[in-house]
Amino acid sequence: MNIQQKLIQELGQLTVLDHNQESIPLASLWNNQKTVLVFVRHFG
Repeated sequence: MNIQQKLIQELGQLTVLDHNQESIPLASLWNNQKTVLVFVRHFG
């Protein structure tokens, strides 16, 4: 396993909140379909 695959695997174990405010594993967003993730940071 190369470093990129390892990083993707580790990131996939992190949890995020879905639209119902429930925790889901990040990998569930890309496991079954192609996905574009956009991270937005709010300053202020």
